[in-house]
Amino acid sequence: MAYSMTDVSGMSGVSLNELSHYAELGLLSPAFRGLDEDIYYEKKELLKLQQILFCKEAGVPEEEIGSILKEDPLEMVRVMQQHRIRILEEALRLHGLIQTLDRTVSYLQGERAMDEHELYYGFGHNLGHARLPEAGYTQHSLDDRVKRDLKAEKIELKSKEDFLDSQAKIDRIHLDLKQALELGLKPDSQAVQQIIGRHLEWIKGYYTPTAEIYRDLANLYVEHRDFRNMYDGYHPKLAEFLREGMMIKAAQDLS
Repeated sequence: MAYSMTDVSGMSGVSLNELSHYAELGLLSPAFRGLDEDIYYEKKELLKLQQILFCKEAGVPEEEIGSILKEDPLEMVRVMQQHRIRILEEALRLHGLIQTLDRTVSYLQGERAMDEHELYYGFGHNLGHARLPEAGYTQHSLDDRVKRDLKAEKIELKSKEDFLDSQAKIDRIHLDLKQALELGLKPDSQAVQQIIGRHLEWIKGYYTPTAEIYRDLANLYVEHRDFRNMYDGYHPKLAEFLREGMMIKAAQDLS
C-alpha cells in the first residue's frame, strides 16, 4: 500500500519539511511520484523512516545515519537493540521518580514519614544515566565504585560492610541458580522459584518493581552487554535461565 507524503507526515509526526530534508540528504527517497504529481512512500520507505528516527533518538549524528542505513542490516539491529536498552534503563529511572512523587504526596498529606535520602531518587541531574543493581561490580574497583554507584542510586548503606554483604547475597543467589541449572531443574520448579524469590527480595532493597519492571529487568539481564558478561562468568546459560524464572515470578507474584 502506498502513502502520500502528507499521510506519512501525519502517521509519523515528521514534518513535510523534514521529509524533504531527508530526501535531499539521500536518506529517504520516495517510492514513486503519482499521476497526481504527489510523492508516495511504500512499506520499505516507512521502515527506513522508522530507522532514521531510531538513529536520531539514539543520538547518532545526522551525517552518520546514511552509512548505518547502507551497512549490513545487523548494524541497524545493533543500534536498535542498544537504544532499547537505554529506553529500559530510562523506564526504570522514571519508575523510581514516580515512586518519589507518590512518597512525597503521602508525606505532604501526613500519611507517612519520609527519609531525607528518598527526596531526590529518580531525578536525572542526580542519577545521570540510569544505573541498575548488579551492574558489573568487581572487587578491584570496589572502593571507588561503591561511593559513586551508591550516590547514583541514592541508596544509603551505613558502611562498606553493608555493601559487601549485599553483594555476597546476590552472589549466593547466582551460585544457587547455577547449581539448579546444572542439576537440570526447570525455572518453574518450586526450588528455583524459591531462589528467584530471594532475588526479588534483593531487588526490593533497591526499589520496588512492578511486574512490568521486573520483566523488563529480566530482559535487560540477557540483552545488556555488561549484565550478560557477568552472568556468563557463572554459566553461559544463566542469564536466560534467570530471565525465565523472573518472568514466571512476575506473573505469579507481581501481577
